Amino acid sequence: MRRKLELYGTLGPSDHDKGILKEMFHYGMTGIRLNLSHRSLKDCSGWLENLHEVSEELHIVPDLLVDLQGPELRIGSLDHPIELEEGARIVLDCSDDTAGETPAVQAGLSSPAIPLPACVKPFLEKGQELLLDDGRITLKVDDPLIPTARVMTGGKLLSRKSLALPGQTIDLPTLTSQDLENLSQLGRYRVTGVMLPFVRSADDLISLRKTLLDMGSTHVRIFAKIENETGVRHLSGLLPHCDHIVIARGDLANSVSMVRLPGVQKDIAMMCRQTKTPFMVVTQLLASMESSPVPTRAEVSDIFNAVLDGASSLMLTGETAVGRYPVQAMKVLSDVSFEALRYGVRPHYNFVNNIKFL
Repeated sequence: MRRKLELYGTLGPSDHDKGILKEMFHYGMTGIRLNLSHRSLKDCSGWLENLHEVSEELHIVPDLLVDLQGPELRIGSLDHPIELEEGARIVLDCSDDTAGETPAVQAGLSSPAIPLPACVKPFLEKGQELLLDDGRITLKVDDPLIPTARVMTGGKLLSRKSLALPGQTIDLPTLTSQDLENLSQLGRYRVTGVMLPFVRSADDLISLRKTLLDMGSTHVRIFAKIENETGVRHLSGLLPHCDHIVIARGDLANSVSMVRLPGVQKDIAMMCRQTKTPFMVVTQLLASMESSPVPTRAEVSDIFNAVLDGASSLMLTGETAVGRYPVQAMKVLSDVSFEALRYGVRPHYNFVNNIKFL
């Protein structure tokens, strides 16, 4: 029996044009994701209208997945991007979840503050590490009273980027008010799947399933995103309550460490294969193609091995949403994935002693 493989792009500023969407479907895209961490379904109605018009023209019914906010920590809104330089001292503003930039007069600094959710303030102890934007930017708290932090790894920080505090467990509700509003609109926008970030236990999934039932969205699939060590530890208990596991490697690497990530990915894949649970691999599959028309050899190998490990779906995020080459990225994802499928079903031989090993 031929194995089914789903390939997803992410809808965004770079690929919402109807011509680009047509090309992406032509090159093998089977569905698309919409990230609702920064916006609502209503905000994206124009993009979704283009998607549905293209689908009708091509006579296809693609998956449409929405990625909720869920129990995920993010920084607040910024008036403009902040360039953080290594070694700089910056204020952390926990006065309000949606606070903007505020002068750090009490710290003797003129630079703007980074707005953080109020719930993290009790955890800002001296030496506590903060990982921003999937760990691309790192800070370390040096004065918990103000509080301030030193920039350990710098970069350009944009609004609403992810926030992680390694070693800390912060209790957050499964669904935000914005999530509930978006869930009430699933039918209107023809959503077929919901991705729940930072799943911690079966209770998170049961809560989401109940909400979907209450809203009459019983057909909508649940994709459980594994993004921290808690989710990994409780994986076996999550499987009966979701339709799909998502190995979301960006934040997962922040939690389990970069060097352990490949092994954790392999372990999750093995458990999913054993229980016949579909799983997706996502994050930086073709990160270099956000700015380059050609992938790295490592990225090609990463995709190839994810398919050989049994992934039932692969997803591009920034590569298609904001990258310069969304069509080329989708073509590479498709070409490599199906070469891996072809490789996986043919006999292979160890050329040293001619012993069959696959």
